[in-house]
Amino acid sequence: MFKKILVPLDRSSLSEQALGTAEAIARASNGELSLVIAHPMAPLDGSMIAEWGDRRDPEEVTYIRQITDEMARGARVVVHGSVATGSPVDAICRRARDVDADLIVMTSHGRTGFSRAWLGSVTDGVVRNACVPVLMLRAMDEKPALGHGRAMPVFHRILVPLDGSATSSSVLTAAATLAQCSAATLILLRVVMPVPIFMIDPQVPAYPTAITDPDATQEVANEAENALAKLATSLEHEYSINVETAVEIAGATAQAILDAAKRRAADLIAMTTHGRGASRLIIGSVTDKVMRGGDLPMLLLHPTAVPKEDPAPALAASGAIRRMAGLTEGDLSP
Repeated sequence: MFKKILVPLDRSSLSEQALGTAEAIARASNGELSLVIAHPMAPLDGSMIAEWGDRRDPEEVTYIRQITDEMARGARVVVHGSVATGSPVDAICRRARDVDADLIVMTSHGRTGFSRAWLGSVTDGVVRNACVPVLMLRAMDEKPALGHGRAMPVFHRILVPLDGSATSSSVLTAAATLAQCSAATLILLRVVMPVPIFMIDPQVPAYPTAITDPDATQEVANEAENALAKLATSLEHEYSINVETAVEIAGATAQAILDAAKRRAADLIAMTTHGRGASRLIIGSVTDKVMRGGDLPMLLLHPTAVPKEDPAPALAASGAIRRMAGLTEGDLSP
């Protein structure tokens, strides 16, 4: 379960839309919320964290204190707040480390009090630099924020695209944990690229024509189905969640993921920010295309992030994930 959840804010109602989801996760996990607003550091600015008594930024301090107090009264969860000094990405990632957060929840964009757009690029920077999973929510049209004490429903069907690599599988722990605390169904998806046969035209031998080998493609799909079925069984046993599997044969991976999400009524997609499959860089560009081509929230994990876990279950789960994915220790990154 997620025990410490960080929510970056920028004093806009758009950024505050993350509060309801974060609160719901905290309630289900019996966890704590930590709210942070980033304040650009002025020359010779002193302490990196402005506590309540620091009057250098009274509006920001008052804002965080008001939201923290309101949520603490209505949410029945422990809530902390702070103003972190520095560039938004650095300040947020530093605060995540300081509070030992195991999840960051934030909207994909927002506006500061000075109407300066930043949260889109900030979210991207946080995803690339954070040492924990980032739940990126899609901001709705700006409107008055929901009451901070009213937790919103969390997710029901979480799609996890995999490419057969340990890197793409690294998001499974976070995805399964989120499914566990929200009683959601996990959907494991493998997109299989058609296996080509190159036909040589005697008239133009220098330009072979590629056609799909249906038998070889189906064999790869069958192997993927078997691996996903074993992995699903392991995850169901480890996390006590419902797990479905799906194998799609398609040439355009990102579009196949988006189509599968729609067809299977997914309300969240969980992916690593990059990975390797069949010795080709896949997940990096695919994740980018899915983020820009879809409108679903995404749970994103940089593959170098070290997830916070309970040692025994985590080791058992990660070992099972590697075994069920058909990976050996030699396949893992150092």
